[in-house]
Amino acid sequence: MNASMQSPVVWQLVFSALVFAAVVAGVLAIQRGLERRRERQRLRQLIGDEPPSPTPSPVRPPPKTSRWVDSLYRLSLPSQGWSDSAGRLKFLRAGFRSPQAPKVFLALKSALVILLPLLVLAGLGIASVDWDTNRRALLALLAAALGYYGPELYLQWRTRSRQQLMQHGLPDLVDLMVVALEAGMGLDQAMTRVARELVRSHPTLSEEFYLAGLEVRAGAARGDAMRHLAQRVNLEDLNTLVTMLNQSERFGTSLGESLRVQSEVMRVRRSQRAEEIAAKIPVKMLFPLIFCIFPSIMVVLIGPGWIQIAKALRF
Repeated sequence: MNASMQSPVVWQLVFSALVFAAVVAGVLAIQRGLERRRERQRLRQLIGDEPPSPTPSPVRPPPKTSRWVDSLYRLSLPSQGWSDSAGRLKFLRAGFRSPQAPKVFLALKSALVILLPLLVLAGLGIASVDWDTNRRALLALLAAALGYYGPELYLQWRTRSRQQLMQHGLPDLVDLMVVALEAGMGLDQAMTRVARELVRSHPTLSEEFYLAGLEVRAGAARGDAMRHLAQRVNLEDLNTLVTMLNQSERFGTSLGESLRVQSEVMRVRRSQRAEEIAAKIPVKMLFPLIFCIFPSIMVVLIGPGWIQIAKALRF
């Protein structure tokens, strides 16, 4: 009787583990494919000695999505507010600049919401799990929630990863801008030159500054281009740098001295963030120490003595 009751539970755990592993493997495979695509593009740029081209070629129109993608993305399309800049800004911060990215994202959410519950219910049927309707409905609801919020979590994780990469490269970028300005270049030329030099070490930050330089050369005001750069990157240090550049241009102060001071401030902040992370380590270690390491030590130390006491008291 116990074996027959434990069998559905074992199948349920195995099936849940397989579904979770499949979802994680799919996300990692998509991420790895996108990283390889970016690496190949970067390698072609380096071999051809071309500047980073973050925007698609104006000659080639963007690829059109298929009919089923258009049908699926409308299922998750918000009723209002999607067409403004705030709705598209999260894709720019995550590095997705294609005009089809929102459609593919929403279509993926709709497909996962529909397919994951069906796969879970089909798996329960194949495994012959003896569950009532309420449990099946609850598991299907959890699978639908995972399919709906999973892409959102991935987008947030990708945004934070890009921000961390750009955070590490900001002091180097400011130092190169100081060198370029003191060599006699203007601010626009310095931005383009620094973007070219940072392709190998900090490609994400180089891409963003190259976009800002293209925007200035297209006729936009420098202040507007820098403000758009700060909105896309969404970093406190970069916001401070943009504010300092705009104020230096307005009041006529030396850009080289201001950038040198800003670079020193960024390095101090980076050291302070590292010290803050190191100071949090003892607090984070309390949980594994108390619940994982200390019980094992207590079993090793007290276990043999407790066995001897139990044997002595038994007689």
